[in-house]
Amino acid sequence: MDPFHITSKKVLTLVMVIDKDNQKILLGYKKRGFGAHLWNGFGGKVEPGETVRQGALRELQEEAGITVDDHKIQKAGLLLFLFENDPMGLECHVYKAYEYHGEIRECEEMRPQWFDIKDIPYEQMWEDDKIWLPELLKGQDPFYGRIYLKRKPLEVEGEEEGKVTVAAAAPSSTSNVSLTMVTVPFTTAQPKSGPFALFDHRLDLNLSKIPKEIAFDGTIASYED
Repeated sequence: MDPFHITSKKVLTLVMVIDKDNQKILLGYKKRGFGAHLWNGFGGKVEPGETVRQGALRELQEEAGITVDDHKIQKAGLLLFLFENDPMGLECHVYKAYEYHGEIRECEEMRPQWFDIKDIPYEQMWEDDKIWLPELLKGQDPFYGRIYLKRKPLEVEGEEEGKVTVAAAAPSSTSNVSLTMVTVPFTTAQPKSGPFALFDHRLDLNLSKIPKEIAFDGTIASYED
């Protein structure tokens, strides 16, 4: 049995805000939830009735307090995250923006901060970020990537201060619920790079068209018009 076989997917968004003139990138420190204690772009799930682009713009406003004109946000690529023994894949639509309106502010979930592009904190980000983000910053988009991740073992509670034991939530029997998303994603005992290790990946750069949707077999199902 293929441990990375999926039967369903969840659509997510990710927006990278870039200051080209000053060679900086805006990242958010995730304070809670899936991916807690890691730096990332801004995004999340697409709500019913929204387009993917509308969901990306809404999440950016909610998490960083800023807005981007619809014609100023650019689709950079598509990433499919596959987690070992989880039947749901995460289809992540990646956008980039070079201009925004409003004042950046912290929210309950995210703390935004500018970083010099040469000092991006990859050691405290999802392990796959160091693969595709440099290519985006070099203009090697549109891209499509398949990212294969395995859960790292949790630290066991012991005599050393700060170590904890966390029990995973019981897997749901519902076919459209990700086992990865319902388990505890981070503990204070986890490495800075988070609870999942990069197992394998494939990244295709400089595609002739922008990928729109991914099929369950991991191929590109359709492209943007």
